[in-house]
Amino acid sequence: MLDAKKILANMQEYKIKLKNKGFELDEEYFINLTNEISKNKQQCELLQSQRNSGSDKIGKLVQAKADKAEINAIKEEMTALTETIKELERFVKEKEKELRDYMLYMPNVYDDTTPIGKDDSENVVVAYYNDKPEFDFEPVEHYVLGEKMGIFDFERGAKLAGARFTVMNGAATMLEMAIKNFLLETAMENGFTPVSVPFMVNRNIAEGTGQLPKFEEDMFKTTNEGKELFLIPTAEVPVTNLFNNEILKEEMLPINYCALTPCYRVEVGSAGRDVKGIFRQHQFEKVEMVKFCASDKSWEEFDRLTASARRVLDKLGLHYREVTLCSGDLGFGACHCHDFEVWLPGQQKYREISSCSNYLDFQARRANIRYTNATTKKNEFVCTLNGSAMPIGRTMIAIMENYQQADGSILIPEALKKWLPYTKIDADGNLVK
Repeated sequence: MLDAKKILANMQEYKIKLKNKGFELDEEYFINLTNEISKNKQQCELLQSQRNSGSDKIGKLVQAKADKAEINAIKEEMTALTETIKELERFVKEKEKELRDYMLYMPNVYDDTTPIGKDDSENVVVAYYNDKPEFDFEPVEHYVLGEKMGIFDFERGAKLAGARFTVMNGAATMLEMAIKNFLLETAMENGFTPVSVPFMVNRNIAEGTGQLPKFEEDMFKTTNEGKELFLIPTAEVPVTNLFNNEILKEEMLPINYCALTPCYRVEVGSAGRDVKGIFRQHQFEKVEMVKFCASDKSWEEFDRLTASARRVLDKLGLHYREVTLCSGDLGFGACHCHDFEVWLPGQQKYREISSCSNYLDFQARRANIRYTNATTKKNEFVCTLNGSAMPIGRTMIAIMENYQQADGSILIPEALKKWLPYTKIDADGNLVK
């Protein structure tokens, strides 16, 4: 959530930046609503001061044994004043809720280093890493390899749960487990502490990281005896909210957590996109990195976050590029984001495999996560950052397509052999020593 005071002080700048992220700020409504809240708060404080003075006056009159009629008259005035104060407090509370509800749909504004653009076609490539693989044959896509090997079963996945669900077996399952272990260990080497969290969260928690209320249609929901829970779309949601409504000590920061969880996404608006294979599923697993830091440390932590993502891809020997997202492609809560796009020879395309974002204090305001500044002794909102390291399925796709051989086999990357001590998966789907 943005800071309403900063919006009021920099209205035109915020209007432009919000518009570039697809949100039209109603300037008149926003100013009138905030003024109404401020005016009634001031009136409430004035009446509270009058009530306090009246109470003091009653005490002095009682002590002086003044006329009871005079005392009772002042008491009646104070009773009426108290009712007026209660009405004003109720009104202010309603208007503050109205303002909060409006601002919950308001995205974060982008940092000045973010390029301006309408969509992903205007993202900016920062750098390319590692050599692009060369083949003396025509490489194929991962789902072709998986089906020929018999390690992907899309029909049974659809039978069990519908489209965008897959059954994997044999070597695919073993490869999947090796990738999970590799990603968790690499995240720990990069300074992240692994945590296990619930895979369902309540509405307040999903609101804290920005999924709700705007993206409710993108989330799977379950109810039981009136209890509403949402299946998490990413571990970012429960992990960031571990400190929901808490005040941390500055010496605890930065805090670095990673979590391997399933992720559930309705994929609204993706009809017809990536329908083949496992690139875009309703259910997948991912290792997520989450950082909490002091307000003056977020950009150096962002550099550490992107470096952590690069190390994963480098250890796997994959060719990829780093991209700065433009304003029109930037996520709802992010102020700046770098995507990592891995080269997929079967598709002959760069495809997103990791996304690293700096949220500044946007999520912390929504979730009320603060820390006590060691110097000023005042409470401030933390800054939060998160990034993928990596989604299991997309990492598997990258390995299958980049390490495929002319005979239809797939070599096992050296980085995975600690957990999968084989040289390859042969064309029949067998693991070979």
